[in-house]
Amino acid sequence: MEKAPIIHKFSDYLAFAISAFFSPYITAAVFIVIISYSYSQNLTQFLPWMITFLLFAVIIPGSYVLWLLETRRIRDIHISDKNERKIPFLLAGASSVIGAFLLFILGAARPVIVIGTAYAVNVVGVALITQLWKVSIHTALFSALATISVILFGIHLWWLYLALIPLAWSRIHRRRHTIWQVVAGSLIAFVLTAATFWFFGYL
Repeated sequence: MEKAPIIHKFSDYLAFAISAFFSPYITAAVFIVIISYSYSQNLTQFLPWMITFLLFAVIIPGSYVLWLLETRRIRDIHISDKNERKIPFLLAGASSVIGAFLLFILGAARPVIVIGTAYAVNVVGVALITQLWKVSIHTALFSALATISVILFGIHLWWLYLALIPLAWSRIHRRRHTIWQVVAGSLIAFVLTAATFWFFGYL
């Protein structure tokens, strides 16, 4: 009789761990550091690119979300309530666009600029969709990063998409999203990212 509750509790912990591990804030920050390092030739290039990208893609939007959380204007750091997402997402979109533009001004490597642009396109796209319907940011971001990795580093990295399966399960299990919302997040990000790279001549 006790096995079912134990299994259920384990599933809850596992779903929480997966969601936390793939937190958009953490995933984006790590990817930005790796990409900036990969395409820079020295610290003079690496630090400005990384700091600019991080500041406008993660730190500014994240700081605003933390302020909203501290002042109890939102319920959780991932803004699960669709109605609470509208302004923060629009601000994140505007911030990411400015960040992409500054990467261009700084003369960042072309792949870094394209990634910054793809990031901005995705954030703006999701922000606009969010005004009408809630989609998963977790799956959207990871789908975008997997697509970027495949385009830049090779099709052999296709297996990164497999991580979307446990990630989608965790968001559904925690009742943060429906199956359609996690699928939509993944597909929207894939299309917007691929379209951005196609526009810049990568496909």
